[in-house]
Amino acid sequence: MEPLIIVGTNYTPNVVFNVDGNLKITGRSLPEDTAKFYEPVIYWVSECILKSIIITVRLDYMNSSSAHQISKFLMAVKSNPFIKECLVEWYYEADDEDGLDFGKELEFITDFKFNFYQYAESLR
Repeated sequence: MEPLIIVGTNYTPNVVFNVDGNLKITGRSLPEDTAKFYEPVIYWVSECILKSIIITVRLDYMNSSSAHQISKFLMAVKSNPFIKECLVEWYYEADDEDGLDFGKELEFITDFKFNFYQYAESLR
């Protein structure tokens, strides 16, 4: 299994999935074709044979179609029979209640352990 690295742009997140189980999605997510962008992300996690993973999600902005793809990504993690433990490190801006609520909804849907971290926009 090879790491998955997608260099972020102004419209797409930086994705770094390491074979040690540390998976990070950071930046902004508003690609023109979200399904196409997230396809290798979902495929990678569907095919990995890791027992334990830590997912860090720190998206300063995501559009609604990206939110849908993040949901699909986490459901792919949940469906992977090899993954027995999943911790999600969910970052949200201090004034972004929707971001926090979305993370809490995903925690409920997936039944994964989420740690929530608030950050100030100026700390980016």
